[in-house]
Amino acid sequence: MKTIINPAPFRGNFRKKRYFEGWYLKHVSADCGSIYSFIPGISLSPGDRHSFIQIINGITGETWYAAYPLESFRADRKTFSVEVGDSRFSLEGCRISIDCEGLSIDGELAYSSILEYPRSLTHPGIMGWFSFVPGMECRHDVLSMSHTLSGHLQVNGEHFSYSGGKGYIEKDWGWNFPGVYTWVHCNHFKEEDSSFMLAVASIPLGPVKFTGFLGFFSYDGVQRAFGTWNRWKVRDVSFSDPLNGRILLSGGDESIVCHIHGKPGGPLKAPSGGAMSRVIKESINSEIRLEYTDAGGTTRVFNGSPAAFERRI
Repeated sequence: MKTIINPAPFRGNFRKKRYFEGWYLKHVSADCGSIYSFIPGISLSPGDRHSFIQIINGITGETWYAAYPLESFRADRKTFSVEVGDSRFSLEGCRISIDCEGLSIDGELAYSSILEYPRSLTHPGIMGWFSFVPGMECRHDVLSMSHTLSGHLQVNGEHFSYSGGKGYIEKDWGWNFPGVYTWVHCNHFKEEDSSFMLAVASIPLGPVKFTGFLGFFSYDGVQRAFGTWNRWKVRDVSFSDPLNGRILLSGGDESIVCHIHGKPGGPLKAPSGGAMSRVIKESINSEIRLEYTDAGGTTRVFNGSPAAFERRI
C-alpha cells in the first residue's frame, strides 16, 4: 500500500527481466527562451540492461540519449532521489553533468513552491483506483503539477538562467508504453497558477483493450482530476493532421475542450518489453487552448504556451 500512494521513489528492482522506469522533468526559463527536459531512468531487457538520461531541447527539437552502465543508477526507496552517472534528480532540484556526442551540459537547478499532485488512500494518484489493478503494462503518475525554478545550465558553452522559470515532474514504469496515445501538458498560461495534463491511450489489460485517459486541471487554487476511473468521459478525439486536433472531455455538468496546435518534435526512445527500442516524437513548444465549462454553465478560455505534446498513432 505504501508504494501505491507514494509512487515517486524507484519502484522496480534489478531482478526484473523486462522493465523500464523513468522520471520526466521539464524546465522552462522565465522568458521561455530556453526549455530543457531530462528523463533519467533504467531499461532492463535481455542482452541490454542499462541506465540512461534522455535530453530534449524544447526550442530546437534536438534530442540526445546518454546511456550509462546499470551500476551508474542509484535510487532511494523512500523518496524521489535518483542518480545516473554524475547527475542527480529529486523533488528539491537537479544537478546536471552530462557529456555525450554533440552535447556538454552542466549546471544546477533548484525547485520551490512545488504544487504536488494531491493523493490519499482513496485517491492514490493520477490513475485513481486503477493504481490497484495488477497487470497494467504501463503505470503513470504526476509528482509536481508545477513549481518555480532557480539556477542555471551551461549548454555547449552557452549560459542559460532559469531563475523565475517553471518546472513539471511525472514518471512512468512497467514494461511497455501504449501503442496508441496522445499526451499533452502545459503550466504556462496567463493565469499564473494554472496547470493541465491529459493522456488518452489504448490500454491492453489481459485479453481486453479499451481507451483509457487520465489528467488534471489546476486553476484558481482548485484541482480537477479526471480519468477513466471517475465519471469523466472522452467524448471526441479528432485530428485534422498529426499535429492539430481537439479532445473533448465531460464529467457531470462540466466539460473541457482541449485544442492542440502541435509543433514538430524531436525523437525520443520509448520502452517495448522493457527495451528502449521504440521511437516517439515530442514537442515542448506547442500551443493549447482550453475551453472549460463549469457546472453552472460558465465557460472560461485558457491559452497555454509552451506546451509539451506527444502523439503516437
